[in-house]
Amino acid sequence: MWRFFVLGVISLIFNQANADELKIKSDSPKTYVVVKGDTLWDISSKYLASPWRWPELWGRNTQIDDPHLIYPGDELMLVIIDGKPRLVTKSSKPTLTLNRHGRKSRKVNPIPTIALDEIEQHLTNQQIVSVNDFNDLPVLVGSERDTLFYKNTDIVFINKPLAQGEMYGIYDKGRLFSSPKTNETLGLELQLVAKGEVVESGSISQLKLIDVKSQVRNGLVLLPLREGDLPAYFLPKAAPKNIASSVLGSSKLYRISGKHDVVVIEGGTNQGIQQGSVFSAYKPGKVQFVDADGEVRNPDNYRAYDRVKAYFVDDETQTLPDVYRGKVMVFRTFENLSYALILDIKRPIRLGDELINP
Repeated sequence: MWRFFVLGVISLIFNQANADELKIKSDSPKTYVVVKGDTLWDISSKYLASPWRWPELWGRNTQIDDPHLIYPGDELMLVIIDGKPRLVTKSSKPTLTLNRHGRKSRKVNPIPTIALDEIEQHLTNQQIVSVNDFNDLPVLVGSERDTLFYKNTDIVFINKPLAQGEMYGIYDKGRLFSSPKTNETLGLELQLVAKGEVVESGSISQLKLIDVKSQVRNGLVLLPLREGDLPAYFLPKAAPKNIASSVLGSSKLYRISGKHDVVVIEGGTNQGIQQGSVFSAYKPGKVQFVDADGEVRNPDNYRAYDRVKAYFVDDETQTLPDVYRGKVMVFRTFENLSYALILDIKRPIRLGDELINP
């Protein structure tokens, strides 16, 4: 019996080692020249089926001390070091220019982890707050002008003390998200309509509008602006196996999303989801009912009897396999919701798709 136990442990260790081995795609290029618009994820995808493991491919060698400092024009080579695949750069003289301080620097910026222009607007244009927090936010209650809508340079009144000189975003109420399984309210999305600077603080503060994007009216709420807090470089990592999520919405308000679209997913910091967490998206397998005549019934058209029967998988029901859609990476987290960018796609990702460890 002990012999079987030992053999089982050895087999488990061996399988785990194989699972952890970094596997290079068979069609990966031996050399690659970085071009403008590339991201670390794009390049890793050329070599790895698991692109979030790129630090293992090029983050631990002397040729690429910091993978964040890879520039357009750099030539990468795939080599074997100590029996493991690694990406190294051919030594080349970078093109330098003098900055305004008289120091030499690169003419171009290093490539980012992901396409930052796809997510930049989600730094300030959208915010997510709890319903309780929303009810406590400062509210726009009036203006020096008697009008329904306010414009740039107008002085508007806010119902709470605000720090003079601080910049605030003015937000309209957007979508309310709830858990599809528990109906628990997860958060309220806010949409930026204007920016302003506090010019006078008091029990009723005064704010000057400086960037009106949409209709500004009484009843809108304010949040401090914190532009620039989105990191340029993310460290992608597989989402923990004990965390599951689902797609609740799309930034474009469509039911279907494609590559580089942003989606709202269930779960946030309270559930252990972090910036850089990578999930695989799947369409849950349906339970199909086969009647006595051999006809397959669509679950959307179930009779009441069919719905009850579908709870019990027997000879007359079949559970179809889950269908792989693609991969998403979380780039911004809130308490119970997160924003994620679709990085790889095999089929369009839809509302209700499940997200699991990749």
